[in-house]
Amino acid sequence: MCAFNFSIDLPVRSEWANVDLLRTSVQNCFTAIFSDIEGCHSLAMVTGELIENAIKYGDWTGPDEQRFHLRVWGEGRSAHVSVENPVQIGDGNAAEVLRTLGWMRSFPSSIEAYRAKLLEVAEADRASGNSKLGLVRIAYEGNCLLSAELVRGVLRVQAELTV
Repeated sequence: MCAFNFSIDLPVRSEWANVDLLRTSVQNCFTAIFSDIEGCHSLAMVTGELIENAIKYGDWTGPDEQRFHLRVWGEGRSAHVSVENPVQIGDGNAAEVLRTLGWMRSFPSSIEAYRAKLLEVAEADRASGNSKLGLVRIAYEGNCLLSAELVRGVLRVQAELTV
Protein backbone atom coordinates (compact mmCIF):
# COMPACT_ATOMS: atom_id res chain seq x y z
CA MET A 1 0.00 0.00 0.00
CA CYS A 2 1.26 3.48 -0.66
CA ALA A 3 1.70 5.83 2.26
CA PHE A 4 -0.92 8.58 2.69
CA ASN A 5 -3.74 9.42 5.08
CA PHE A 6 -7.29 8.07 4.77
CA SER A 7 -10.36 7.92 7.01
CA ILE A 8 -13.86 6.45 7.16
CA ASP A 9 -15.93 7.41 10.20
CA LEU A 10 -19.54 6.18 10.39
CA PRO A 11 -22.38 5.52 12.82
CA VAL A 12 -23.87 2.22 11.58
CA ARG A 13 -27.19 0.50 12.27
CA SER A 14 -26.64 -2.73 14.19
CA GLU A 15 -28.09 -5.04 11.56
CA TRP A 16 -26.47 -8.26 10.37
CA ALA A 17 -26.83 -7.27 6.70
CA ASN A 18 -24.43 -4.38 7.35
CA VAL A 19 -21.54 -6.74 8.16
CA ASP A 20 -21.16 -7.90 4.55
CA LEU A 21 -22.02 -4.48 3.15
CA LEU A 22 -19.26 -2.79 5.15
CA ARG A 23 -16.71 -5.57 4.70
CA THR A 24 -17.24 -5.45 0.93
CA SER A 25 -17.24 -1.64 0.88
CA VAL A 26 -13.92 -1.46 2.75
CA GLN A 27 -12.45 -4.15 0.50
CA ASN A 28 -13.59 -2.41 -2.69
CA CYS A 29 -12.63 1.09 -1.55
CA PHE A 30 -9.10 0.19 -0.59
CA THR A 31 -8.56 -2.20 -3.51
CA ALA A 32 -9.38 0.71 -5.84
CA ILE A 33 -6.69 2.83 -4.18
CA PHE A 34 -3.91 0.45 -3.12
CA SER A 35 -1.97 -2.19 -5.04
CA ASP A 36 -1.49 -4.49 -2.02
CA ILE A 37 -4.54 -6.70 -2.51
CA GLU A 38 -3.58 -8.96 0.41
CA GLY A 39 -3.35 -5.95 2.74
CA CYS A 40 -6.76 -4.73 1.53
CA HIS A 41 -8.23 -8.17 2.16
CA SER A 42 -6.77 -8.24 5.70
CA LEU A 43 -8.16 -4.78 6.46
CA ALA A 44 -11.61 -5.79 5.20
CA MET A 45 -11.56 -9.10 7.10
CA VAL A 46 -10.58 -7.43 10.37
CA THR A 47 -13.27 -4.78 9.85
CA GLY A 48 -15.96 -7.39 9.22
CA GLU A 49 -14.97 -9.56 12.17
CA LEU A 50 -14.93 -6.64 14.61
CA ILE A 51 -18.34 -5.51 13.32
CA GLU A 52 -19.71 -9.03 13.83
CA ASN A 53 -18.47 -9.01 17.42
CA ALA A 54 -20.05 -5.60 18.04
CA ILE A 55 -23.43 -6.72 16.75
CA LYS A 56 -23.29 -10.10 18.48
CA TYR A 57 -22.18 -8.84 21.89
CA GLY A 58 -23.48 -5.26 21.97
CA ASP A 59 -26.35 -4.15 24.19
CA TRP A 60 -29.15 -3.27 21.79
CA THR A 61 -31.91 -3.08 24.42
CA GLY A 62 -31.58 0.65 25.15
CA PRO A 63 -34.06 3.28 23.96
CA ASP A 64 -31.43 5.10 21.87
CA GLU A 65 -31.00 4.50 18.17
CA GLN A 66 -29.39 1.07 17.69
CA ARG A 67 -26.02 1.97 16.19
CA PHE A 68 -22.39 1.13 16.64
CA HIS A 69 -19.50 3.32 15.51
CA LEU A 70 -17.02 2.23 12.85
CA ARG A 71 -13.84 4.11 12.11
CA VAL A 72 -11.19 2.98 9.62
CA TRP A 73 -8.17 5.23 9.18
CA GLY A 74 -4.54 5.21 8.26
CA GLU A 75 -1.47 7.29 8.17
CA GLY A 76 1.79 6.35 6.59
CA ARG A 77 2.16 2.56 6.62
CA SER A 78 -0.35 1.93 9.44
CA ALA A 79 -4.05 1.19 9.12
CA HIS A 80 -6.47 1.12 12.05
CA VAL A 81 -9.97 -0.20 12.59
CA SER A 82 -12.03 0.85 15.60
CA VAL A 83 -15.49 -0.45 16.45
CA GLU A 84 -17.44 0.93 19.41
CA ASN A 85 -20.65 -0.58 20.73
CA PRO A 86 -22.77 -0.14 23.84
CA VAL A 87 -22.57 -2.82 26.54
CA GLN A 88 -24.44 -3.31 29.78
CA ILE A 89 -22.56 -2.43 32.96
CA GLY A 90 -20.96 -5.62 34.28
CA ASP A 91 -21.28 -7.33 30.88
CA GLY A 92 -19.41 -10.63 30.90
CA ASN A 93 -18.62 -10.50 27.19
CA ALA A 94 -16.87 -7.13 27.47
CA ALA A 95 -14.84 -8.45 30.40
CA GLU A 96 -13.96 -11.54 28.34
CA VAL A 97 -12.66 -9.34 25.50
CA LEU A 98 -10.38 -7.49 27.92
CA ARG A 99 -9.19 -10.77 29.51
CA THR A 100 -8.54 -12.38 26.12
CA LEU A 101 -6.49 -9.43 24.88
CA GLY A 102 -4.49 -9.43 28.11
CA TRP A 103 -3.86 -13.16 27.68
CA MET A 104 -2.75 -12.59 24.07
CA ARG A 105 -0.19 -10.00 25.18
CA SER A 106 1.53 -12.71 27.24
CA PHE A 107 2.74 -14.30 23.98
CA PRO A 108 5.59 -12.99 21.85
CA SER A 109 3.48 -13.15 18.67
CA SER A 110 -0.07 -13.67 17.45
CA ILE A 111 0.86 -17.00 15.84
CA GLU A 112 1.98 -18.35 19.22
CA ALA A 113 -1.21 -17.14 20.91
CA TYR A 114 -3.25 -18.68 18.08
CA ARG A 115 -1.49 -22.05 18.43
CA ALA A 116 -2.00 -22.02 22.21
CA LYS A 117 -5.69 -21.20 21.78
CA LEU A 118 -6.14 -23.97 19.20
CA LEU A 119 -4.61 -26.47 21.64
CA GLU A 120 -6.88 -25.16 24.40
CA VAL A 121 -9.94 -25.52 22.16
CA ALA A 122 -8.90 -29.05 21.11
CA GLU A 123 -8.60 -30.12 24.75
CA ALA A 124 -11.74 -28.32 25.99
CA ASP A 125 -15.20 -29.68 26.57
CA ARG A 126 -16.98 -29.29 23.25
CA ALA A 127 -20.38 -29.12 24.95
CA SER A 128 -20.06 -25.38 25.61
CA GLY A 129 -20.08 -24.63 21.87
CA ASN A 130 -18.13 -21.39 22.31
CA SER A 131 -14.40 -21.63 21.61
CA LYS A 132 -13.53 -17.95 22.31
CA LEU A 133 -11.15 -18.25 19.37
CA GLY A 134 -12.44 -15.18 17.47
CA LEU A 135 -10.16 -12.39 18.69
CA VAL A 136 -7.08 -14.59 18.61
CA ARG A 137 -7.91 -15.66 15.05
CA ILE A 138 -8.50 -12.03 13.97
CA ALA A 139 -5.08 -10.99 15.33
CA TYR A 140 -3.34 -13.91 13.64
CA GLU A 141 -5.13 -13.92 10.27
CA GLY A 142 -5.25 -10.13 10.04
CA ASN A 143 -1.64 -9.77 11.17
CA CYS A 144 -2.72 -7.02 13.53
CA LEU A 145 -2.41 -5.84 17.11
CA LEU A 146 -5.69 -5.67 19.00
CA SER A 147 -6.53 -3.47 21.95
CA ALA A 148 -9.74 -2.64 23.78
CA GLU A 149 -11.11 -0.34 26.41
CA LEU A 150 -14.38 -0.12 28.25
CA VAL A 151 -15.50 3.41 29.10
CA ARG A 152 -18.93 4.43 30.42
CA GLY A 153 -20.83 1.54 28.88
CA VAL A 154 -19.04 1.60 25.52
CA LEU A 155 -16.61 -1.11 24.42
CA ARG A 156 -14.04 0.03 21.87
CA VAL A 157 -12.02 -2.66 20.12
CA GLN A 158 -9.22 -1.43 17.91
CA ALA A 159 -6.91 -3.18 15.45
CA GLU A 160 -3.65 -1.82 14.08
CA LEU A 161 -2.28 -3.27 10.86
CA THR A 162 1.04 -2.52 9.18
CA VAL A 163 0.44 -2.10 5.48
